[in-house]
Amino acid sequence: MDIDINELTKAIIEKVGGTENISMVSHCVTRLRFILVDKDKAQTEELKKIKGVLGVTYGMGQYQVVLGKNIFSVFDNIEKNYDIEIGDEIDEKHDEDLKLESKKKKFSFKSSGQHLLEYIVSSVTPFITVIYGAGMLRVFMTLIVAIWPAASKNSTYMMFDFLSQAPFYFMPILIAYGAAKKLKSNPAFAITMVALLLYPDFVALVGGTAKMYLFGIPVTLVKYSNTLLPALLSTWLVAKLEKFFYKVIPGIIRAVFAPMCTLGVAMPIVVLFLAPIGAITGNYVVEAFRWIYSVAGGFAVGLLAAVIPFIIMSGMNMMFAPFMVSSIASLGYDAFFRPAFLLHNMAEGGACLGVAIKTKNSSLRTDAISCAIGAIISGVTEPAIYGINLKLKKPLISVMIGAGIGGLIAGMLGAKAFEMGYSSILAIPIFESTMAAITVAVIATIVISMVATLIFGFEDPAESKELVK
Repeated sequence: MDIDINELTKAIIEKVGGTENISMVSHCVTRLRFILVDKDKAQTEELKKIKGVLGVTYGMGQYQVVLGKNIFSVFDNIEKNYDIEIGDEIDEKHDEDLKLESKKKKFSFKSSGQHLLEYIVSSVTPFITVIYGAGMLRVFMTLIVAIWPAASKNSTYMMFDFLSQAPFYFMPILIAYGAAKKLKSNPAFAITMVALLLYPDFVALVGGTAKMYLFGIPVTLVKYSNTLLPALLSTWLVAKLEKFFYKVIPGIIRAVFAPMCTLGVAMPIVVLFLAPIGAITGNYVVEAFRWIYSVAGGFAVGLLAAVIPFIIMSGMNMMFAPFMVSSIASLGYDAFFRPAFLLHNMAEGGACLGVAIKTKNSSLRTDAISCAIGAIISGVTEPAIYGINLKLKKPLISVMIGAGIGGLIAGMLGAKAFEMGYSSILAIPIFESTMAAITVAVIATIVISMVATLIFGFEDPAESKELVK
């Protein structure tokens, strides 16, 4: 029976506390991501009972409702029929910030760490869909060249190649946009400041012999494309300065001088300090991951793959995407994150296949096969996690075993992703010279998680009992 999208949307809005409790809503491939005024007003247990809702989780400041295939229909319904902020409205006067000053909590390292993670995740959220789309376009183009090598010199191919590379090169701009929205500042200021770091004449100086000085201080010339931290740091500064100048400059001259002061004061600080610090720190983070891989090898990949179900359930999975991109940009490959995420998805699919084989419930068998196809072919695992493996409990153990062993195999065989692609079996070509290694790991992961599910079993629901909503 088809789900009534209008009724589903209405029920979700009601259970999260109504429109007045929603500060902003966005979405990823499978989830509605709410920023709520008061998360305690949300009726989580009631939400989970709604037909069409696969799961509910809270992480990194976002109240997340897992909808699977219905996500786009529900989001479109919200956008068209509900007075809820989707993203671009800016409070130029920053009255909201002034009102909230009295409500600020006392400083603590725990709360600061939480806010930092929230900031990163919220900044990445608008960016992630584009980066995965561009990555999969690269996969498709890699396949074309493999079949027809001469295509790489074709002008049409080149234009699509430019398109697939642009989001990665201009990643700081996309990150700045998301960060500005999180900080409730004007994205144009943040984008302008980051665009300076990617300005062709500035980029041309990187690696050259010419010296640059700003107020007599040497400028560190660094390549800022494909970076995360410089955009996060510069956007934070710009947001603070924007709010300050719009507050202290009188209204009659605010429109002229507040933007000028914001950009003029931010630029030296960003160029001389924040951007270089961010770039250097990011390089150290990448080197840390490389060191972990060099020491632990396949064990590190296997461990990450095994715990990814819990990372996804916590809503923190998207914070890894920028580091995947940074790793590929800095090292030329990603031997840690991309193999682990791909093999986790294969394990979810394998466990669902095991459920489909073992169950005597025809409805469950159909749902399990659908979830397996979604995880393996499409790279979408939330329906498999929330709809099958987590609810049946024991298959989730099989997922961890299969993903862990598969990750170990991938690491030992030296599987490396050379492009950014979605975590689907269709993304195997991004592993290029190590495709054989990742293919062996994929097959092993699917088979092991499926066999483990058959061995461990699960409590098979009665035929009349609906498992997947």
